[in-house]
Amino acid sequence: MDMTVQAIADLVDGRVEGSTELPITGVAAIDQAGPGDVTFALDARRAVALGHCRAAAAIVSLDAPPAGMPLIRVGNVDVAMAALLAHLAPPEDLPPVGVHPGASIAPDASLGPDVAVGPNVVVGPRARIGPRSVLCANVSVGADAVVGQDTVLFDGAVVRHGCRLGDRVRIGPNSVIGFEGFGYYLADGAYHRIAHIGAVIIEDDVEIGACTCIDRGKLESTRIGTGTKIDNLTLIAHAVQIGRHCVMAGQVGVGGSTRVGDGVAIGGGAGLRDNIVIGRGARCAAHCGVAGDVPPGQDVAGAPAVPARDAYRIMRAWSRLPALIKRVRSLESRLKALESSEDNP
Repeated sequence: MDMTVQAIADLVDGRVEGSTELPITGVAAIDQAGPGDVTFALDARRAVALGHCRAAAAIVSLDAPPAGMPLIRVGNVDVAMAALLAHLAPPEDLPPVGVHPGASIAPDASLGPDVAVGPNVVVGPRARIGPRSVLCANVSVGADAVVGQDTVLFDGAVVRHGCRLGDRVRIGPNSVIGFEGFGYYLADGAYHRIAHIGAVIIEDDVEIGACTCIDRGKLESTRIGTGTKIDNLTLIAHAVQIGRHCVMAGQVGVGGSTRVGDGVAIGGGAGLRDNIVIGRGARCAAHCGVAGDVPPGQDVAGAPAVPARDAYRIMRAWSRLPALIKRVRSLESRLKALESSEDNP
């Protein structure tokens, strides 16, 4: 990185306060930045921390206080940070346009213009790959599957038969789209597999991390709405319906046939049981266990999950339980002594 403060401001559509020609050679978080680095203050708390930071300059909001260093003031710090990091990031390691000689493409599969297919890729019968999409090494696309345009399937990703991916979708390495859901019936003392004839439908601009599994439904297709972002190591069970522009952090598990409304945020490690409804705009805290419906716009936490305000009161009470138990035992002893004295005047 070799830029001036002004060059960074021009890139992120910001306004410089202080020296414009100061050279910048790196970018770092507030607690790690040194001389020559530009840093970011994403909120008011971090803006205050700039007073103890060694960075050469900082990107801050329009109303952030002065910090004793050149500032680049922007309307949205997240947007500015994304623009700068995109400028600095190296190109992704993707296969070139064309079909690698080690790939296996079914004769009746369809590849759009400028598709890139890496080594050991398998594209099944009647599958369709849209223009400019990329299939990295060891990707598997099953029979009759559809992959939209400008979509990237990273190394080892699997899209099973009949599943449909929209445009500008990104599927992380070793994720599996459309394997059978966890469906069995019990007869004669043993569990027996139930065939799943639904599919998985992933709408436009969805991004899915590495090692995530989205299962097909028995009858109804599992659906992931436009713009939703799903982290690594997440399980979306059969026939789940995820709305538009949701976010799910790593290790979330969503039980079968659950409905998640638009704009829902789910923290890492949270578990949602089957056949419940999470209302539009609700937020589920990390590691919570959601066992029932959540109304639109509500924040929940804890296991079992309750309204977040109540959950945090319960959590604070836990820390006082040993002292409370000790106090109750003391009171019980005193009460017993009083009762004994009354019985034996």
